[in-house]
Amino acid sequence: MTTAAPKLSAGARDVSLWVRLLDCHNRMLVEMRRRLDGQITLPRFDLLASLEHEDGQTLAALSRRLLVTAGNLTGLVDRAERDGVVVRRADPNDRRLSRVFLTRKGRELLAELVPLHAAHVGELLSALDPAERREMRRLLGKLRQSLATTQTARPESRNGTKE
Repeated sequence: MTTAAPKLSAGARDVSLWVRLLDCHNRMLVEMRRRLDGQITLPRFDLLASLEHEDGQTLAALSRRLLVTAGNLTGLVDRAERDGVVVRRADPNDRRLSRVFLTRKGRELLAELVPLHAAHVGELLSALDPAERREMRRLLGKLRQSLATTQTARPESRNGTKE
């Protein structure tokens, strides 16, 4: 005898969906860290990929884009610079700022790792057929746009509270 799953309220279903998104994200991160171990850390990969997308970002912009604190980003950039994959240069228009640029070595490393990273992501999503992947991408894009619109409409203070 099977019993039907209890009906969840709309709020409980929404929270359940959010928890599933977080759980999938965390599981994918764990697996990507495992697969890239010994080649690159995920934070460094994210830094280099962000610079490939838009080279010459400020530390503040990188901190926002990568969702890391300024202190963590400084250490990440320091180590990447020490290893020769990025370089900092003073902003020509504002000497208080420095900008971070990929080096040739950083670009070569990315050229090697981006296809590998993409293959790993594809394997992690292999439980979904191509049509399901397209639909999930569409739905997450719709959600992202809604969240971006909401955040633009309601500016928040630095501590995350509404002003």
